[in-house]
Amino acid sequence: MSSDANSPSMPTVILDPEVTFVAREIGGHTSYMSHHEATGKFFQLGPEEYRVASLLDGVRDVPELFETLRSEGIEWSTEELAKFIAQLIKANLAVIKHGPPRCDASSLAAATTSSEIEDRASHWLEVPEPISDADTPPQSPPPLGAFATLLRYLPLMISQRIPLVRGDRIATVLERYLGRAFDASGIAVWMLLVASSLCLVYGHADSFASELRQMFDPALWPILLLVWIVAKLIHEAGHAIAAKHHGVRVGQVGIMFFLLAPLAYVDVTDAWKLRRRFQRVQIALGGVYFELAVASLAAWAWWFLPDGYSKHLAAQIFLIAGPATLLVNANPLLRLDGYYVLSDLTEIPNLRMHGRRQLGAWLQNIFFGIPQPRPWLVGWRVWFASLHAGCSIVFQMVWMGGLVLGVAMWARGLGILLAIAGVLMWFVIPTIRWTWKIWMLHPAERFGLNHYRRRLLFFASLLVCVFQQLGTVSSPFDRRVAVVVRFQDEQVARSPSDAFVESVFVQRSQFVEQGTLLMRLSDPELRIKRDQKADDLEIAELQSIQFRRQGELAKSAAYRENANALRRQVAELDHQISQLTVVALRSGYVLGSNVDSLPGRFVPAGYELLRVSDPHEMELLAVVAEHDVDAYEQVHKRGDSSRVRLRGGQTIHAKPASLRSRAYRTVMHPALAATAGGPLAVEPALDGSGEMRLVQPYLESVTKLDPITSTEVRAGQLGTMTIRDNRPLLSRIYNAVRTDFEKLGRS
Repeated sequence: MSSDANSPSMPTVILDPEVTFVAREIGGHTSYMSHHEATGKFFQLGPEEYRVASLLDGVRDVPELFETLRSEGIEWSTEELAKFIAQLIKANLAVIKHGPPRCDASSLAAATTSSEIEDRASHWLEVPEPISDADTPPQSPPPLGAFATLLRYLPLMISQRIPLVRGDRIATVLERYLGRAFDASGIAVWMLLVASSLCLVYGHADSFASELRQMFDPALWPILLLVWIVAKLIHEAGHAIAAKHHGVRVGQVGIMFFLLAPLAYVDVTDAWKLRRRFQRVQIALGGVYFELAVASLAAWAWWFLPDGYSKHLAAQIFLIAGPATLLVNANPLLRLDGYYVLSDLTEIPNLRMHGRRQLGAWLQNIFFGIPQPRPWLVGWRVWFASLHAGCSIVFQMVWMGGLVLGVAMWARGLGILLAIAGVLMWFVIPTIRWTWKIWMLHPAERFGLNHYRRRLLFFASLLVCVFQQLGTVSSPFDRRVAVVVRFQDEQVARSPSDAFVESVFVQRSQFVEQGTLLMRLSDPELRIKRDQKADDLEIAELQSIQFRRQGELAKSAAYRENANALRRQVAELDHQISQLTVVALRSGYVLGSNVDSLPGRFVPAGYELLRVSDPHEMELLAVVAEHDVDAYEQVHKRGDSSRVRLRGGQTIHAKPASLRSRAYRTVMHPALAATAGGPLAVEPALDGSGEMRLVQPYLESVTKLDPITSTEVRAGQLGTMTIRDNRPLLSRIYNAVRTDFEKLGRS
C-alpha cells in the first residue's frame, strides 16, 4: 500500500457537499438515507458504508483511507473499498480531486460500465494484478465503434419523459380541497365506499363479466382512451395530494411515452425523507387510492343508470379505474406503486436491486463457483429479496415479452423497430455484458481458457443443445379440441310455414316408432295459394297448346317455360303442405318444452315444434381448427382412444372419427358459440342477416358413443378432447402467443 517518491501522487476523493445523510432504523438495524440535492436521488447506506463516505474529505488519499478504516476495526478488503468508491463516483455522490495521469477524472468518466470503474478504482489502491503471460496483450471490452453510439439512444426509443410544469403549486391547491381524504375520517369514508361497491359488484358478477367481454368494442375506443387518460391524471394527482398532505415537496409533473403509450408522471421522490413508514406507504398508494374511489362511484352509477350507453360507459370506467389499476399499479412485481409499498412494508429500500444482486451472486456461485459478496441484508430479508427478484424477473419476461409482441403486431414497421430496441436493451446487451464480465474474470490459461471460460462455454453449449431439442422434439404436452355432445340422427320438426297447430297426437317423453303421426298443422292460405298456382299452371299449359296450334311457336315456348316454373312452384307448395302433417322419421322419444301447449297455437315458419331422439344414442361433435388438423389425423390413423373432459368434471373416452373434408364457418352447434358461453369466437355474418359465423374456419368430425356412455352424458354438454401434440415445444409456445395476440387484435 505504499508508494515511492518517483510514483505519481495517489488520488483523493471528496464527497459532494450537496449530499446529506439521515439515520433511520430499518429492520432493527441502523441505516443512513443519503439525499443528493442536485439530482434529487436517494441512496441507502449501511453503517460501514456511511463511515467510508464520511471520510471522503478530499484530504486523505485512498491508502490513508484504507489504513483509517483498518484502525477503526472495519475489515474491508481493498477490492471492496475500490468497488464502493467506484459506485459513489458513478452515482455522482463523490468526485476525484486529483490523481495520477493514468487514472484521472476524464478517463474515469469515459468508463462505460461499472466493471471498468471498479477496475480503475482498484488500481488506485494498487490491488495486485493476477499473474499472466508477459506476451499477453491487455484485454479490454469488445470494441463497439459506431454501434456504441446507437446503443445510447435505445432507451429513448423505448421511453421518453417530457417534464411539463413544476407540480408543487398545483399540489398545494389540490391538497387544500382534497387533502382531508387522507385523514382518518376520509379513510373511513373511502373504506365504506369501496366495500359497498365490492358487494355490489360481487352480487352482479355475471353482468360485470359481460361488460368485461365488451371492453374492446371498437365503437368505444375513443371515449375509453379519454377515460383512461383522465383516470391516470387522477392517479398522479392522488400521489401529489398525498405527498403535499404530509409536507413533501412535489417535483416535476409531465408525460412519459413508454412503447408509444402515453403515461402521466409526478415526482414525489422526497417522500424518502419521511421517517414514518405509514406516510410513505400512503403516498405510494395515493394514486390507487383515488382511482379505486372513482371506480366505486362508477359501480354505483352503473347500478342506478338505466340500460343504455351511459350504463355501459360507467361499467367500463369501473373496469379501467378498478381491476386494471390493481393489476398494473398495485402489482409488487412491477416497479410501480405496489413495489414501493412492499419495499416500505418489508423495510428493504431498493428491494429489486438487493434481490437481483443476491440472486445473481447465488446463481454465479452455483454455476461458476464465483464467491458470493458480503450480503447487504440480514435475516429473512435475504431470502425474501431473492424470492421477489426471481418472481419479478419471470413476470417481467412474460409481461415485457407480451408488450413487445403486441407493439410489433399493432404498430407494424415502427412497432418492429421498437420491439428490436426492447430486445436489445432488456436481453441482448445485458447478456453480452454479463458474458464479457465472466469471460474476463480471470486471466487466460492454457489454450486461452480458464476455469470460468470453460464453464461458460459448457453452459452455452448446453443451452444451444436444449434449444435444439425444444425446436425438434415433439412437445410432451397435449392439444385440446372443442367438443359438444348431441343426439345421433335427431329429428327436428319445424313449421314449414306460418300455420296453426290443428292437433297433436303425442305427448312429451312418449316413445314413438318410425312413421308414427305426431302432429297436424293447418295453413288455409297455403292451400289457397297452391290452388291458385295450380289454376295458373293449367291456364299456361292450355295457352301454350293453343299458340302452338296457331303456329305462333315463340309465344307457345314462352308459355311453356312459364308452365314449367309454375309446376315447380306447385310441387314446392305440395311439399310444404305434406309437411303440415308431421311424421316420426325415426324411433325415439318425443322432446320439446311446449308440446302439450301447442294445439290451437299459431306458429311462424321455422318454429321448432318438437324433436325425436334416443338418449341411448349420443355422439360427439368435434370442431378442429386448421392448425390442429395434422395432429388430429395422426391420432385418428393410430386408432388411439382420447380422453374427453366435459364441463362439470365428467370424463369419458372415445376414438376420434375421421374429419369431414370441408371446413365450415357456420356455427355447427349453438352451444359452441362464444356468445352462448362456448369456446369458439364468432362475429356477425357479412350478409347482414344478423346471424353469427365463426371467426375462422373449422373442420368437424362425429364420433358415435356406445349406449352405456350415452346414458352418462347429456345433450349440449361442452368439453375438450385431448390429443397428442406433434409440434415442437418452441413452435407450440410461438403459435399459442401468436393466436392470443391475433384474438386481441380482432377484438
